[in-house]
Amino acid sequence: MDTAVSPIDLPLLPTPSTSSASPSVELRHDFEVLSSNATDFSSAHTSPDDFRNSHSKECEVMCPEPKSNIADSLKIPQRKQQRPCPVVYESQISPELEGIKLKIKKSPTQEVLHQSTSTAATGAKNRPKTVRLKTPRARKPAATKAGAKGRKRKRRKKGQSDDGTDEEEEEEDQNYFLDVNGSSAGHTNDNNGAQSVWANERMPPEILFKIFMEVTYTEGCVPTLVMLSHVCRLWWEVSTDPLLWHTVDLATGRVNEKYRTERKLVWLLQNRLSRVQDLALGGWNSALSRAAVEGLSQTCNDLQALSLNGCKGLMGESLLNVIQNCKSLQRLDLSAISPYTANPRGAISSGTLCELSKVMGSRLSHLNLANNCTTGIQQIVVALAVSCPNLQVLDLSNLRTATRDTVCINIEQLQEGCPKLRVLRLTNSLIRLSATPLKDQAASLGFPHLEELSIAVDPKAYISLDNASIERILKNAHKLRLLDVRGCISITNSSLVRVPAWDLEHLFLSGCTATRHSADGLELVIRKWRHSLIEIDLSWTSVSEALDQAVMALAEDSDSPLKVLDLCGSSVSFPPIRQVLCHCTRLRTLNLSSCRALPRGIKRLYDGVTQLSLLRTAIQAGRFDDNNDQADD
Repeated sequence: MDTAVSPIDLPLLPTPSTSSASPSVELRHDFEVLSSNATDFSSAHTSPDDFRNSHSKECEVMCPEPKSNIADSLKIPQRKQQRPCPVVYESQISPELEGIKLKIKKSPTQEVLHQSTSTAATGAKNRPKTVRLKTPRARKPAATKAGAKGRKRKRRKKGQSDDGTDEEEEEEDQNYFLDVNGSSAGHTNDNNGAQSVWANERMPPEILFKIFMEVTYTEGCVPTLVMLSHVCRLWWEVSTDPLLWHTVDLATGRVNEKYRTERKLVWLLQNRLSRVQDLALGGWNSALSRAAVEGLSQTCNDLQALSLNGCKGLMGESLLNVIQNCKSLQRLDLSAISPYTANPRGAISSGTLCELSKVMGSRLSHLNLANNCTTGIQQIVVALAVSCPNLQVLDLSNLRTATRDTVCINIEQLQEGCPKLRVLRLTNSLIRLSATPLKDQAASLGFPHLEELSIAVDPKAYISLDNASIERILKNAHKLRLLDVRGCISITNSSLVRVPAWDLEHLFLSGCTATRHSADGLELVIRKWRHSLIEIDLSWTSVSEALDQAVMALAEDSDSPLKVLDLCGSSVSFPPIRQVLCHCTRLRTLNLSSCRALPRGIKRLYDGVTQLSLLRTAIQAGRFDDNNDQADD
């Protein structure tokens, strides 16, 4: 039996007719009295106050023997065949405000029983207060405490806690907003036991702060700081420093849906995110009210990057309020805010974006407008070219008008106004290059800092750019590292060979005309960049001869940096695959799914060094030599 038990209150029962030989339980003025004989206790003391004032008689407590059962001495109706309780009980008379109440509780040991009896025998005047042995209760989860606290709050004064502090701030501070992997954050461990040197007062908070800062730069602030705050009180105090919350991703996948409310966001902005520099609020649709936007613009003065991806219904007035007050804002993500319809008063309207370009001016460096429906795309590009000379990233992927009309832009004007552009994405967009005089094309300096160009399209739904357009965009682009022309049926291998960059690292040619017609053109393109290619996509290439020569060209370099090769659905044969596995030692991913010309058992995705090592071992053992002629028709 445990040494710490909780008191047990017996139910009040009607007084049975008893004899003088056995004790009884009598009800007088809504309290219970255990008497040692049949004498009426209420005749001597008519009220609890009289009993409390009378010192002539001392209170006597009858403690049954440890082996006896209180249920046998009390005449309480019991069910038939009821097993006797093996535990031992003791009775004590404890003072109450409204009278005397008999307490029946479990007695853990005979020593405790003896101490309790001797204490009661000294009299009611000198008797100390009864000490109750309570069972140590397990710590309840944070959600249960929060619910219990909420129920108690209804009996308090509205808006006040026990100590007079504001109840909303106390609740928000204890019940934090995040729900990382199903666990509520904000509950600190107040264990008073022995703690390590990392959690006691000997660890200076300044040192712990520097450690946390390094961790947040490598692992991210969320959910790292939330988990660190659970360790102890010291770690919680250090982790709540706003300087640590410099990069916060509160997108949909990070925060539970029930916490994405306006109240939570306002509290976060005031208590945690006052010094945030990079903030992602993807999916906080209903939380971005007028009050939340005002709190964001007034609190986050150091904000440099803001992501509002998927915040549908964001109005242009709220967006302009943020960019006008956040003077350090440079990077803005407005993707998927209005994906279906064009709202003339929304954040993606042409009027709002033109005003945004004028307000931010030279401090705008990143702008993402992907997956939106708007009007006046041409006016937006002109405003960016005129007002944003430091623009480095421009994403116009899947940007379309409400009528799905083709939009023509002056690329030479954009090259002149944004010469520092590094990333240009026009994937699945209805944007075409407007006709300009040859004099203006020759005078243009192009994009000398361009590193990424993505013009991939779905050939069934969009019309791709042609050779002349890609040559105009890539003029003087000697630093190009990524080129994505998937689905561009109007771009041939001749334009790819004339690309000015010589150190291309990522090349995506799936569905391009360069992989279909000429047998030597694809090999020539691969040979130009095989010394620098890290990733190449040749999937769904149907010309087997041209594809085999291109893959063999990749394997000719013994020190090839190739890591990713995608040949899904292509007509590549087995000998080029054997050569690539032998010479491209840095290969990490090889996709041979649906390659009908390959032997059975090899057509799958190989991801990782272990799987590729097993494939090399099987090829060296000659496992697929006998099956080479058993390819699917």
